[in-house]
Amino acid sequence: MKRRKKLLQLCSPLLAAVLLAVTPVTALAEAEPLQAVPLTAEPVAQDAAQTEPAALGEGMMYSYLTGEPVSTEIGQKRPFAVMINNLQPAIPQSGIAKADILYEAMVEGSITRLMAVFQDIASVGVLGPIRSSRHYYLFMADDNDAIYTHFGWSAFAQKIIEDEGRQTINGMDYDGDGNFYRTDDREAPHNAYATGQGLLNIATDRGMQLTHGADFQPNLKFNTADTPLESGEDATRVNIPFAYDTPWFNYNPDTKLYERYEYGDAHIDRETGEQLTFKNIIVQYVAQVVISDYGHLDIGLMGETDGLYITDGKAIPIKGVKPGVDYQTQFYDLNGNEIHLNPGKTMIEYVPNDTTVTFGDATPNYGGGPETDDGGAEETWDDGTGDAGETW
Repeated sequence: MKRRKKLLQLCSPLLAAVLLAVTPVTALAEAEPLQAVPLTAEPVAQDAAQTEPAALGEGMMYSYLTGEPVSTEIGQKRPFAVMINNLQPAIPQSGIAKADILYEAMVEGSITRLMAVFQDIASVGVLGPIRSSRHYYLFMADDNDAIYTHFGWSAFAQKIIEDEGRQTINGMDYDGDGNFYRTDDREAPHNAYATGQGLLNIATDRGMQLTHGADFQPNLKFNTADTPLESGEDATRVNIPFAYDTPWFNYNPDTKLYERYEYGDAHIDRETGEQLTFKNIIVQYVAQVVISDYGHLDIGLMGETDGLYITDGKAIPIKGVKPGVDYQTQFYDLNGNEIHLNPGKTMIEYVPNDTTVTFGDATPNYGGGPETDDGGAEETWDDGTGDAGETW
């Protein structure tokens, strides 16, 4: 009982309610509760040219997701946040090179899942393979006021979606209708796809709100021009501590972009053959705890987290602040200044706080993995056929 109370302290209020309602948990970890304490340091004045938007032509604005000029018609659209399979039988994936922001976090065992965020979903062709929801990705999608898209769900995600009446797009409801479909070149569950237009069709038919409300404010802030970090650690190769897909990034000084690798090779988009590239990388170190017999995780998004901001070959330490589920995540340097990203695409990596991102040839510290009572919950994961303990 004491261990259960400890877990409920760590979790968000919403997840705490879920845990009280689901199957008894036998694999829990001791962890100190995260404190939702925002930084209090006074901000330091920055160069106005970096932070104040420059005048744009009529009908144009700076994208909330990339900081790049886009038409106001596109820029005011709610983005779509789509869950993407990242298991080896599912790569290369389709459509993800068009994502404006790409998230990666751990799910069961040591595997990871991606969430791709698209500003202009209609411009995306084939997209997938699409996989099931995990509850903490809902809160990541909330940061962008995104239309959350998934194919199935864990019991924890299902309860939050249903209890809150969240409008998500669940591909299980549309499997085979043409908007979602299966391919015959891969085995289930690695063969569920959609098209960008198909997702827009579903959202339109259901009367979902397709544009941001008048009071929407983005959580990411951007410079209006590429602005190298004045100081920081050399970060021309960035090693992310996920033991299953072993991702890393190489900085290309000619393009000033980070090229992504995983599973020992370039991470490419199947439809274009292009390698995924990013202008910015954000790392957040998060607490992780196993919350079910199937190895499902909760990760500590709420409160204040340590992290890194990486761009133009340099890395600086930062803080992520999300006081609660109704707040967007915001990023600050250690003096309390809000981080302004460089214009372009961003990769956001949520890594366990007992691991370490490294640079250059240094091997990343993979940590000990989420703690459990009996050490066996992760072993129930079947990475060849489906998600143990979820509705598929």
